[in-house]
Amino acid sequence: MPSPLISEVLPDLLEEMVHLLQGSGAEPLEEQLRRLRIESVCDCGDENCSSFATAAEVKVASVVELQPIEGYLIIDLNAAEEICFIEVLGRPDVKYLLEEYHDSLQR
Repeated sequence: MPSPLISEVLPDLLEEMVHLLQGSGAEPLEEQLRRLRIESVCDCGDENCSSFATAAEVKVASVVELQPIEGYLIIDLNAAEEICFIEVLGRPDVKYLLEEYHDSLQR
């Protein structure tokens, strides 16, 4: 089974990130965001972390820090300027949805 699209699991987060990209100079990332899949969820163990990888290999070369109303959203880019990881901190809503999706696969 292929990894889920961000839009399938976290549609509101996706639209929030697209909105926050406007005027940031990183608008071209919108197309990438809309076709990305959640490859794996961060296993750091931090209760505030809801981060996830969007590529099999995560090697961060640069970041785009977004300015959400709640928490932190940081898009990590590899050397080819492709999104490889999305850092989501302080967002219990995202954590809940990721856990719900993961739990639904276990049933």
